[in-house]
Amino acid sequence: MAIMDTNNILKITEILRKTGDTLESIWNQFEIFCPKCLHFKMGQCIAMLLQQKYMLETECEVINSVFILCQIVQPQNLNPFNKTLYNYTNVKPSTPKSESALYVLSLLPFSGATLTSTTKQIHDSVLPVKTPLKHFQYTPKPDCTVPVIVDDPENDDQDDVNFRETISDLFNTDISTNVFSPQYVRLKPPLYYDSEENEMLWLWPNDTEYTFHWDPNIMIAKESNEFKSLFSLSLRQALEAVQYEKLTAALKENTELLASLEFTPSHLPKLVNKNPALAVDILLMLAQTPQFGEFLQVLINLNLSLHSMEVVNKITANLELPPQFIHFYIRNCITNCTEIQDKHTQHRFVRLVCVFLTALIRNRLVNVKDILVEIQAFCIDHSRIREATGLFRLLQSLESKDEQ
Repeated sequence: MAIMDTNNILKITEILRKTGDTLESIWNQFEIFCPKCLHFKMGQCIAMLLQQKYMLETECEVINSVFILCQIVQPQNLNPFNKTLYNYTNVKPSTPKSESALYVLSLLPFSGATLTSTTKQIHDSVLPVKTPLKHFQYTPKPDCTVPVIVDDPENDDQDDVNFRETISDLFNTDISTNVFSPQYVRLKPPLYYDSEENEMLWLWPNDTEYTFHWDPNIMIAKESNEFKSLFSLSLRQALEAVQYEKLTAALKENTELLASLEFTPSHLPKLVNKNPALAVDILLMLAQTPQFGEFLQVLINLNLSLHSMEVVNKITANLELPPQFIHFYIRNCITNCTEIQDKHTQHRFVRLVCVFLTALIRNRLVNVKDILVEIQAFCIDHSRIREATGLFRLLQSLESKDEQ
């Protein structure tokens, strides 16, 4: 099957011969004439023209050809024409054409100034390039193929008729016939004979009894995958009651299941936001682990929300936490309330914080003496809110009791 119609190749060669157009214009003309689905096929044709010594007569044609081959596939390290470009630019001794191609590769990636330069301007500014190139990397690989198309050194006549015939001969054949590959030779396997009867032996597998072994962990693995899916879901949305109960029951039954979930401190904000009750259960299970301190640090820095305060309130009621943790969290709540700009949202969170602090104080889960001044100042700043007034009175009654 032909690679491409001869007329199409001739139109491409007309584009390659343009010297007064910018590289950007050359590429635009190529895209208009050749749709994206045919870019690779047309790139094969241009690569074949580049490989034939007399098909591209001028350095400008070489510059346009190399530019189009570089533009067809991005990024450059994935370009299938890198081998052709490498072989063309590494001929010994170098030629003006190979030096022009190497200079184009040295301009990678093409800047705006390069794209707005004409082919002739690029040609006039060609300088010797030292290898290796920074943005063109290709490692040559051993190649045992031999091209079947060989240049005729005695025939360099390139009139239009001859050129058209050469194009037709080159591209109206299957591309696979353009190289000659050696045939792989494989040794025949030896034949085995019986030394006594001098007859060929049949190779039978050994008589082996196969027994089936039951894997007792197969169902455990299946259940573990199911719970991993549930846990992954809990980080994205609120679990249904049945799903929550199923997961928590499995975590309480199998203590090793929690380790298989690979729950890390980075997961905690999502879990608190979507499923605060599950977050409380998991934190209580992790209370005796060395990583528990990291989870507490994440809790301190969580954004202020009803769910985060609910989680802190419940783990404080069920665990003996370091006093500094409660103090840091309360200070963080007060700071977050102060930084809220919207008054309606600020009043709502002030009420939540006051209710949260009142519950901690009444249940004797926090010693307010260390942060009494900060809480009182918070209440005074928001004295118009009923919950803040109630919290301030509670603090005053505790002070009066201590004095008595």
